[in-house]
Amino acid sequence: MKKLLLVLATSMLVLSACHKMTEDGATSPSIPREQQTKETTNYFHYLADAYQKALSHEKESKDTTVQSPMAATVAAMEELELSNPTDQALIMKNYLDFQKLIQYNTEKWEEEFASWASSMGQSYHRLEHANFDEKNELIKKLEATTVSQKSVKWNVFGVSSDNAYDYLALDAYYDNQDKHFYLFTLKDGQAQVLHADKTLETIPTANFEETENTDLAQRFKEFLLKTSVTTESEPDTDNSSLIDKIKTAMESYSDSKGEGFKSTNLDTYGNYYGLAVPDQIMQFGQVDGVNYTFKWYGYIAGSGSGRFDILACYVNEAETEVILFGYKDGNPALLQTEGRPEIEKNESGAIINAQVHFVEFHHSILEQVFNQ
Repeated sequence: MKKLLLVLATSMLVLSACHKMTEDGATSPSIPREQQTKETTNYFHYLADAYQKALSHEKESKDTTVQSPMAATVAAMEELELSNPTDQALIMKNYLDFQKLIQYNTEKWEEEFASWASSMGQSYHRLEHANFDEKNELIKKLEATTVSQKSVKWNVFGVSSDNAYDYLALDAYYDNQDKHFYLFTLKDGQAQVLHADKTLETIPTANFEETENTDLAQRFKEFLLKTSVTTESEPDTDNSSLIDKIKTAMESYSDSKGEGFKSTNLDTYGNYYGLAVPDQIMQFGQVDGVNYTFKWYGYIAGSGSGRFDILACYVNEAETEVILFGYKDGNPALLQTEGRPEIEKNESGAIINAQVHFVEFHHSILEQVFNQ
């Protein structure tokens, strides 16, 4: 992660290109400014630019009130949604992929992949790259490639020419001796390992297919799941009094039920039927049977059109009940888990998918926290 942040801090020149596109378009008198911005803004680059500016400011300033990089990225995402209301789903896809790219641990996956390769009696070279480096040779090499014989659009290590790209490439490995080339990607937020019998030099003629090696595909999927948490969970200053009220209310609620509840955040985990609280319940959560996107300060998970902004999360000692305080689609609300989650595991027992069922929860003591 430290290496990634250093890479990010050195790539401002590339990202400035997306702003130049907007500035150049803004000089044209024949096109409304709003339409120019929508047509020329590269969503992924806009988010990365906001992240890097905040990262640079954070390093230069000792002021504790400086906006954190991920909080700045969330603000940039919300700006894009306001400016481009018909593109909200596409903007959210770009944001979630950006979050995955920032969280992606190159060194850790290199260790995992090397272990797998060794078990296969193989050896691979990692394609060296820097995130947001538009001069990377793989960008041009992938332009004419196909996946399952179909033309696709690529986001290569954070460089994309189209907001509606199909694949985000996180890593690439090749073995010239055996002519194996692997791309480790995200497609619609899901891990996907692509393979072609090509060398680095012959990649422009490649047709990629999903790897037939299910062990490697599963390893990559599980790797992304267990490394997908951004730990920016400290509450905003404006919410501190509300957080205190929630804590007091939960103490009364715990006494009334005769069992303890523990406050959790992205640094202090709890468990709910074997799922990590809060990150996995956010990732797999549904509200009244509908998929939701859950946001907790600098961390967003889930893939639904609805939004729940979490203020506080509590899990009981028996690890069978989770209560969320926050804002459901902008309105104050409480959510409570209902029934057991549906959990899918692989043969080794690792969780690969789940459904966590939340319902709106009405309780006189707890709902009072939102009253002035």
